[in-house]
Amino acid sequence: MKKIGQMRHVLICGFVVTAVAMSYTWKGNIALGKDIETHHGSELTPTRSLMQVISSHTSRILDAIMIGDHDAVVKESNAVTENCEAILKNFFPEGGKVGEWFKETGKDSNKSEDIKAVKKDFEKYLKAVVDASKNIAETSKKLNIVETYKSFDAMLKNACFSCHEATRTRWPEWPDWMKISGG
Repeated sequence: MKKIGQMRHVLICGFVVTAVAMSYTWKGNIALGKDIETHHGSELTPTRSLMQVISSHTSRILDAIMIGDHDAVVKESNAVTENCEAILKNFFPEGGKVGEWFKETGKDSNKSEDIKAVKKDFEKYLKAVVDASKNIAETSKKLNIVETYKSFDAMLKNACFSCHEATRTRWPEWPDWMKISGG
């Protein structure tokens, strides 16, 4: 009888520990931002595509900077440039028609003036990213890791954050330190 009582206590304690662990994991995912995709639309747009490409490569660029791998910095910076050009051709094909994503702009996809205006605005940020990534590659070739990091930081401020301020909805509210880009 005593063993049954002990087993009952062990099972109850095990259940409580499991429930608490699952609760913290769920809350941890929220805190770590693993539910972010629910806050942004899933429709692929030029800006979102560019952001996805840049995000993966900028993480690798920063990793390479932190370990002093200049070759990897150059490789990833050049990949950003190449992918930017591909994204532009994909979403704004020459003589072609833009896709369903264009509805999000609130403009008419049948009017060439509207397409040109959206493309021009997108090209402005795309050029900032391409120029910044080329600058990172050139700076890294000089084997100066501090200047390479400064170029990387400038890309974040002048290209990424200025685009975010202009094109993203205010989620989350941008703190003051992110507003230094002047975007």
